[in-house]
Amino acid sequence: MKIFEFIIAMSIMAILFSFFNIKHNHALQVAHHTLQSHLKMMQVLSLSDMNEFVELRSVDYFAQKYPSINRTALLSYHQNAMWQMQFHLGRIYTTNSYSIYIDTPRSAQTTNFDGRPMAGDIIAKDLDRRCISGYSNTNTAVDCKNNTLTEVRLKERFGVDNILVESDGFCQERDTARIYFDSLGRPYCGRIPMPLQNVFKIILLKNAQQKHLCILPYSGLITAEC
Repeated sequence: MKIFEFIIAMSIMAILFSFFNIKHNHALQVAHHTLQSHLKMMQVLSLSDMNEFVELRSVDYFAQKYPSINRTALLSYHQNAMWQMQFHLGRIYTTNSYSIYIDTPRSAQTTNFDGRPMAGDIIAKDLDRRCISGYSNTNTAVDCKNNTLTEVRLKERFGVDNILVESDGFCQERDTARIYFDSLGRPYCGRIPMPLQNVFKIILLKNAQQKHLCILPYSGLITAEC
């Protein structure tokens, strides 16, 4: 009887362990799907956004909502104010996460097109009005504090060990990477946006597993076949 009970106990443990492995291995797939969905959402957002910031009245709404925006500079550098996904790869704040936002010019030099989703920038929100940002919970917009989507924190939420980005040399930055889409869905990268010339490849690593996403130049096609 004891042997039978032992066999039953071991069988139950094996079943539970198999479920744990499925859940553990499934996390990278969910992270991959989440990132792909947000990239496509950002591209649609770029295609549907009618704010081109080409005349003074077009920035009035944002100037009222974000008083620190430098309206004149936004008109002068409107081509830089595109929706972007920035990957946070350093050890400051939330490692291996990303944010979707429009970087804006500010009167203060320290935050003028500073390349970070800070207070005064236009940060994307999901349908539940949660900010799609994995950056600092303190150095961010007021309506994003304690109101961010946890799924963008790929390391914290899904255990992703590393995010690698491979693309053109001008895309390379220290401890970060970013991809933009313009109003026609065309992709750009770099601290100062420049059109992609080669594939922008994102690699998610977890243990011995990896998942890829690629953004093709010119067309902006987002695909896992790369």
